[in-house]
Amino acid sequence: MMPMQKDRRSYLTYSAELADEVCALVAEGKSLRQVTELTGMPSRRAVQYWLTRYPDFKEKYECAMMLLGEFWAHEIIEIADDTAGDYVITEDGRRVVDHENINRARLKVDARKWLLSKILPNRYGDRVTADVNVGVGPEALRGMPEEKKRARVMELLAFAATLQVPTETIDEGEGETATDEQQ
Repeated sequence: MMPMQKDRRSYLTYSAELADEVCALVAEGKSLRQVTELTGMPSRRAVQYWLTRYPDFKEKYECAMMLLGEFWAHEIIEIADDTAGDYVITEDGRRVVDHENINRARLKVDARKWLLSKILPNRYGDRVTADVNVGVGPEALRGMPEEKKRARVMELLAFAATLQVPTETIDEGEGETATDEQQ
């Protein structure tokens, strides 16, 4: 398919076949911009509208984006492994490193890695973990000076007063639990 002129196109009515073609091209590595510039393809605006209007298309498009992510992941390896052009031969016959080519390859890899981390964050995003241990028991207060213990206890009591936790009471006759709202 040939790229289309930049002039305004008429709106293409949604069809499952056209939607499948859009998704297939995206899954094969084409950007949505590249797809929508092809003759016979819908405009970017039409595709965005279809995503909001047709749940089956949205599901297929999301799958295509996942496949595009896999395509980019494989491309990253190919770009990193490709050493062609890393060296050039000067006029006097010396072999020298072509830093421009290496930096361009680095830029391509970094761009794809960044896009992968945004499009597929669960699979390719940075893993951020937080290990938070807030001691509130008596063992957290051991070894602390008396003044700090009092201040910490007061701080915890003030915090506890801001919590809106329903208190529970047990009706001794029934053996059931009732919250404040039920009483």
